[in-house]
Amino acid sequence: MYLFFFRTVKSLLPALLGVGFFLLMGAASLAALLRYSDISGWVDYFYEPYLWRVVRFSLWQALLSSVISLLIAIPVASCLIHRQFRGRAILLQFFAVSMVVPTIVAILGLVVVYGRSGWLSQIFGVQIPLYGLVGILLAHVFFNMPLAVRLLLQGYGLIPSGQWRQASQLGFSRWTAFRLIEWHYMKKVLPGAFVLIFMLCFSSFAVVLSLGGGPKSSTLEVAIYQALRFDFDLNKASFLSLLQVSICTLFAVIVYRITPVNRQDASLLSIQSYPVRDSIWSRAADGAALLSVFILIVPPFLAIFDPIFSATFLTTLLSSGLWLAVFTSLKIAFPAAVISLLLGVCFGVLARFCMARQYLSFLPNKLEHLGNMILLVPGLVIATGLFLWLRDLGWGFQSSYWIVVWVNAVMALPFVLRALMPILYQQERRYRNLYVSLGVRSWSRWRLEWPLIRASVAQAFGYALLLSLGDMGVIALFGSQGLVSLPLYLFQLIGSYRLEEGASVAVVLISLCLILFYGASRFIGGKAVGGKLIGGKIVTRKMAGGKPRAKH
Repeated sequence: MYLFFFRTVKSLLPALLGVGFFLLMGAASLAALLRYSDISGWVDYFYEPYLWRVVRFSLWQALLSSVISLLIAIPVASCLIHRQFRGRAILLQFFAVSMVVPTIVAILGLVVVYGRSGWLSQIFGVQIPLYGLVGILLAHVFFNMPLAVRLLLQGYGLIPSGQWRQASQLGFSRWTAFRLIEWHYMKKVLPGAFVLIFMLCFSSFAVVLSLGGGPKSSTLEVAIYQALRFDFDLNKASFLSLLQVSICTLFAVIVYRITPVNRQDASLLSIQSYPVRDSIWSRAADGAALLSVFILIVPPFLAIFDPIFSATFLTTLLSSGLWLAVFTSLKIAFPAAVISLLLGVCFGVLARFCMARQYLSFLPNKLEHLGNMILLVPGLVIATGLFLWLRDLGWGFQSSYWIVVWVNAVMALPFVLRALMPILYQQERRYRNLYVSLGVRSWSRWRLEWPLIRASVAQAFGYALLLSLGDMGVIALFGSQGLVSLPLYLFQLIGSYRLEEGASVAVVLISLCLILFYGASRFIGGKAVGGKLIGGKIVTRKMAGGKPRAKH
């Protein structure tokens, strides 16, 4: 018995240390911030009109962004599920790419298209007040409408194929099929999708900082940044952080009560089309939905690559500041992605261990929620608390780089868990009894499972890499002359109205993101996308649909 206990602890020790270190750093950060705060002075902030104006605007823009995103996403998802057309697969991939585009790059694309001297103004003579609520809504819809479509398609994936066949046999129109079949399943997904998008928009930072246009269009996250960056008012920053965490926690509880933890990876869903009786009205509605997507999503993407044919692009490529920013971004992104992936594996190992034991079966959900709760705490607050704690230990400003790396790693953790957890749960359910009967443990098990999980590991690493590469939150607070990443460099160019140079830097940033994501998928994920154990061998399927191959 003691030998079994020793082996169990030994196999779980790295995972326990990883999760423990994650909790220790979080607790130390918040404790240091509270230690430097005068909690008794928090009462005065309740009587500041500006604070409640910021809270009202944060709630209002998040509400509008969520509603508009879902109103566009519902007909788009319905069109994708009912129609098979050329470019459908490309459109779905386009939605996936738009979700990981660096925020500052998308903002530049919106400025080039909708700005005062943008494409819309030059071609049609129409000017949109981009800096303010309108610009914030445009940017939020650009990012969150594709997310809403993917979440709604998950709801469509719950509909049994037999119901679609019956609808086709009975000659249901699109409206009848939506009313009697689709809405029943969609309403299970809509509340969770609304609250998730609301939370993302409520805690938005880079979008509001770039397109807010002044104090009237400021959110709590930007107010925290101003309190730390310009005033270094730790008391006000800690109060605003607590207020934001409280509001986000309320919405997070609603999400977890409405939508259970999803065990299926959205990126692996096979989205099929189910046609029903067509009409001119349904074709017109689908055309309008696709046109709205084209107008909102495609022009900013095209605007990003517009400067490739200009002379400024070559001049910018020869700039030493650009390549120094590229090196800094890579120096931050790679360690952050590795740390985030290791933390995700630690959470996955513990969750899988608990899943296999009846008396601990309630813990996997709790562990996954714990990893996701990091989204409730502003990254700026975590970074500031860590800085204060390390300064007390005598490691002041020289620790800025590692603070940026760590905060980027933990902020990417929920996305890593989203990619890793489903495949780890799947392998545990399928092969645990086989592993136990063969006496396969720890590293031997990982070696056997690697061909089956490497695609998900590559996806998790790619997400963490891109999120760290495109982050402009913590680096905006701790960035200095020697620590300027590509997003911060691009933000500085936009702020000084050097849009042509900024567009060239954006091309470099988005190209770097695509190359690194493809590289992670190719060199970590390999060609195998799935497989099964047969006779002690792992048989994997090639991505191109070739013959199965076996590995001993």
